[in-house]
Amino acid sequence: MKVNCLRPTPEYRMQFAWSHYKKVPENSGCYALVTYGGEVLYVGLATTSIRDRMKDHLDTPKKTKAGPVGAPFWIYYTLCSSVEVNPIERGWMNQAILEDGAMPLLNGIYSPL
Repeated sequence: MKVNCLRPTPEYRMQFAWSHYKKVPENSGCYALVTYGGEVLYVGLATTSIRDRMKDHLDTPKKTKAGPVGAPFWIYYTLCSSVEVNPIERGWMNQAILEDGAMPLLNGIYSPL
């Protein structure tokens, strides 16, 4: 699935790299790890800090290596309250499943609400 298909549309984009880590806000929200070409590889939520979740992913080799459609190059995100993160993340996951017939490649589980 292409990132431009996500609804609601992510508001911000930052390079998924240690050099940009400190520029990502310490706010709650939803995010997607995306290839340079716009393919969504992972969707997630951050109930406290998108920056902390980015750090976790940068420290996870599986989330930084190239796969069949490429490596994460961007982190797209939208800021929202911790109450709103579950419905938005679930919506993005459902959109990916409807579009591609499967979860994004780097999502391991379909977490319960």
